[in-house]
Amino acid sequence: MACETRAVRSLSAPVLFAAVAAITLSGASTVAKAAPAAGHFAWPSSFVVMGNGYPHAGDACRRLGESALTADYLDHTAMLVGCPGPGDSAAARAILDHRRARVVGEADGVTLISISASGEGGRSADSRHDHAPVEPTRFSATGTLPCERAGGQTRTMCRFGIVRHGDRSATVVISWPDGRTRAIFFAASGRVIGTGRKADDQPVPGNTLTQKSAGANLVSIGDERYEITDSVLAGE
Repeated sequence: MACETRAVRSLSAPVLFAAVAAITLSGASTVAKAAPAAGHFAWPSSFVVMGNGYPHAGDACRRLGESALTADYLDHTAMLVGCPGPGDSAAARAILDHRRARVVGEADGVTLISISASGEGGRSADSRHDHAPVEPTRFSATGTLPCERAGGQTRTMCRFGIVRHGDRSATVVISWPDGRTRAIFFAASGRVIGTGRKADDQPVPGNTLTQKSAGANLVSIGDERYEITDSVLAGE
């Protein structure tokens, strides 16, 4: 009987070891399958994503165009970049450590980084003119036009001024009652080529949609809507 018991014990040890190993490997396989692929990030539709990586192709960060979440951070003096995750992520730190950049916000799981296109911190390289008075824009004509925000929830009439250029292009600057402004840049053909905040901004392409309707240009920029007639653009 003792011999039989020893035989059972000697046979059960390898069997037990194999069972434990199988369970361990099975658990490791499950963990590996559950882990997301390295570097994978599904960009939310709330962003206008440009390119396939910043500063290099394949990098996690992306340049961002104009949308409702980024409109306040875009102008002609800086470029806006989004990095998945918090501001202390490796991707964000790589940009912040080596460029004239600063974190300006975070939205929908993305850290927003503004990168100066000129001097340190977005200041002009020639600081002698930092406090020079800004000359008001000289408009070719002024008036009012229909405007709305938040998908029609805020519909009103906005004041506008238009700057017509020698090449027949034009810039329309709309002023909201709360003091915010929107500049819309039109090519000579009447096509919208970009937007900004002021007439002297560089046009920034973004999520802009234009439709023609009975001599009017219905321009949508994020949740903003404007109705600009051809006669306003042509000066008729």
